[in-house]
Amino acid sequence: MAGQVYNMIQKIVTEKSKGNAVIASSVKTKIILKGIAIDKYTPTSPDDVAVMQKLRQIGMEFGVFV
Repeated sequence: MAGQVYNMIQKIVTEKSKGNAVIASSVKTKIILKGIAIDKYTPTSPDDVAVMQKLRQIGMEFGVFV
């Protein structure tokens, strides 16, 4: 199913920032620093199992279940 990586990124950012744009930007930066190019993924992007696993780990670090 295409777009799961995109949805996972959006869920992490949305739940962690709770609508605060500054925190959302900070969360996106942290994800990028952890090695995931968030601009590369769109709702139609093919899913990558390795990236999905990494996002699950990042979500756990942030206290967000994805």
